[in-house]
Amino acid sequence: MPSQYESGEKFIRVIQLYQRLCDTTVGLTTQQLSDELEVSPRSVQRYIATLRDSVGIDIEDADGRWKMGAYSKLPAMQLDRYQAVSLLVALRLLHKMRQDHDPGLVGALAQIARALTLPTVTEYVEQTIADAERRPTRQERRAVERAVIDALVDRTQIEIKYRDSQGRDSTRTVEPYFIEPRPEGRSLYIFAFDHASGEVRSFRMDRIVQVRQTGIPFEARVHFDVGELTAQSWGIWLGTDGEPEEVRLRFAKEIAWKVRDAVFHNSAVLEEESDGSLLVTLRVTSSVEMRPWILGWGGDVEVLAPEQLREAIARSVREASARYADSST
Repeated sequence: MPSQYESGEKFIRVIQLYQRLCDTTVGLTTQQLSDELEVSPRSVQRYIATLRDSVGIDIEDADGRWKMGAYSKLPAMQLDRYQAVSLLVALRLLHKMRQDHDPGLVGALAQIARALTLPTVTEYVEQTIADAERRPTRQERRAVERAVIDALVDRTQIEIKYRDSQGRDSTRTVEPYFIEPRPEGRSLYIFAFDHASGEVRSFRMDRIVQVRQTGIPFEARVHFDVGELTAQSWGIWLGTDGEPEEVRLRFAKEIAWKVRDAVFHNSAVLEEESDGSLLVTLRVTSSVEMRPWILGWGGDVEVLAPEQLREAIARSVREASARYADSST
């Protein structure tokens, strides 16, 4: 069970304890930490439990001396303030995407707090730890994600049981290459070479049901460049070997100024029409991913092409209209 969350100055001491454990190689006793932090030995034990259970940091007890465990350490990195703030923003985005307790994320935030030493950042980490302790702990999901990450870092093949969007399960051997976040869908994807298809595919992390480590090392079978691979995607879908489809949208003149900043695809061509409306033309591997974004503009956008996209949007609008009409009677 996670330790009881403690706020204010006591939280600062948790960060201080973490820093001392990072700085020692021989380890420190509970009494030494108690003396340095000016708290009771029992409080030291609670702080260590917080770091272990809520932040997910590996802390070893070596003959009565506390120190960082082997699984907590990566080579030291020197970050300037701009790099640290960029990481803070990225971690905050990831935290907003997650619905469960992610100790790895909270631990990374704690390290950023230590590096920046800003009261607002420290307070944010304090709040995040409190929020994390209230969220459900999904041990099986965490084990699956960590197994995928281990395979990615160690460059070893894994066998996964994967559930597709239709609820169908399949077992396949994959070689993980890259993890890609999709904030709008609150999800993470793994790009991996799929032995079954012989191609690089994207798999939603939350649809990976089970992972079995094979221990078999791999070298990239294809040239992999995530930017190049997704250059023509609207989001994460890689499409097929066919040509990208052309999408044409007309936005009402009242929102044309908003659209200029909202269309972020590198193929987008914007043309202002005589009536002030804005015509947007772009090419994507699959327009299916665009549907939620298009629907978000409501009646201020009209799909001109392709026809199947126009029909899909029109059907969604008709169904929504019918549903609201039924609820008003």
